[in-house]
Amino acid sequence: MEPLLTVVIPVYNVEKYLKRCIESILVQEWKNYDILLVDDGSIDRSPQICDDYVRAYDFISVIHKENGGLSDARNTGISNAKGEYVYFPDSDDWIEPNTFIALAEALESRKFDIISFNREFVKGKEDAIVSEPEVIQVFEGKDAFLQMLKYTYITGFANDKVYRKSLFTDHNIQFPIGKYYEDLGTNYKLFLSAKKVYATNQKYYHYLIDNPDSITQSWNEKKFRDMFGFYKEMFYSDFVRSQLNQDELRISQLYYVNGLIHLLASLYKSKLDKEYIDITNEVKQELLKNSVSISQMKDQPNKLKYVLFRFKVLKLAFSIQNVF
Repeated sequence: MEPLLTVVIPVYNVEKYLKRCIESILVQEWKNYDILLVDDGSIDRSPQICDDYVRAYDFISVIHKENGGLSDARNTGISNAKGEYVYFPDSDDWIEPNTFIALAEALESRKFDIISFNREFVKGKEDAIVSEPEVIQVFEGKDAFLQMLKYTYITGFANDKVYRKSLFTDHNIQFPIGKYYEDLGTNYKLFLSAKKVYATNQKYYHYLIDNPDSITQSWNEKKFRDMFGFYKEMFYSDFVRSQLNQDELRISQLYYVNGLIHLLASLYKSKLDKEYIDITNEVKQELLKNSVSISQMKDQPNKLKYVLFRFKVLKLAFSIQNVF
């Protein structure tokens, strides 16, 4: 019998973390899955670890390929997945032992294009996950997208979601190769192409924030450019705008402004605003062009930074140590 779910794990120089990730899949009680390891040109012991698991388990396979980045590895996984659904945990993270059994009914119903759950940011395996009282909702794709824009428990990440494989193939959607923050440039297309989305607020995913090799640990111009480009694409895209009414476009604008403030604050915090003066000015121009009232930003994660920006003291705030 073909697996219902293919767990695609991109692998790149993660010898320290890879076994923990794979083992968190293997302990799942629900077993209608296979695992596809995509070794993206690793130069540490990761390829050997992959091969060891392939020899030990007949439902684990590996593709060894030249380095192409996370998006390319995920796209390779989609092309080679046997399951009707695909799931993309990052290889330095891990999931709760009851994840698949908790989602089994939604998976086996085959009703949903996306099955979304929640995550906890952790610094190590000793950090426990604590969920709020259980909430389960079913949305149409556009409504789930709007929930993501409102920063509810539906996140913009890819690794806390299970996707119907055909959502990618039928709509010609791929993760953007060679880009950072690829989830930002992909999930909005998937949500707006989906018919039905299952969403639970329960936290099953351990997102490791202490990995020194993570892209969140340092900034460079390409990271700023890629993030800025995806925020603009999501806000200005005809694909998005053609599906939203005026009230929904306002929600999109608040999400866009919040993202821009995060980007500008990151430029100031990293003290790279002078080095990357062009992108700094472009972000500021977009903020002025899409100015919203302070009261409208009250529910946004970066509302305080937006207040400081409006009072023209955001950069000053970051010159004072440990303000944020």
